[in-house]
Amino acid sequence: HLEQLEEISGVASKEYALEKAMQKMKTEWADVSFVFVPYRDTGVSILSSVEDIQMVLDDHFVKVQTMRSSPFIGPFEAEFKEWEAKLQSMQDIIDEWLKVQATWLYLEPIFSSEDIMQQMPEEGKKFTIVDGFWKDIMSEAVVDTKALVVTNIAN
Repeated sequence: HLEQLEEISGVASKEYALEKAMQKMKTEWADVSFVFVPYRDTGVSILSSVEDIQMVLDDHFVKVQTMRSSPFIGPFEAEFKEWEAKLQSMQDIIDEWLKVQATWLYLEPIFSSEDIMQQMPEEGKKFTIVDGFWKDIMSEAVVDTKALVVTNIAN
């Protein structure tokens, strides 16, 4: 019976280690926040450096993938899959956010010009609509800058 107890104890210890590792990752994200800086005199803040967040994301992707390959993942497999999907969603959001921001930063000074708005009225109207969406999203993002909160904002 001792061998069976040792085996059960070993499995339980490894499962517990996986559970604690997941809790630790989630706890680390509680303090991860985006940094925003005001953009000129637009009244809009823009996403600043994301290197720290990217480092945590990359680190946690590796950890989750490693842990999911563990033979002891069984009781936590669904939770780990869900967490991996959340990390992937955050990565996708950040990637798209930076692309949209770069485009907005390029177009905003152009369409701030009255001359351009008169010369390109259709494009100006389209930019004004997108500009409104962008400003709404950014004003919501700065309310609570925690990464887990911001990446759960609808739309």
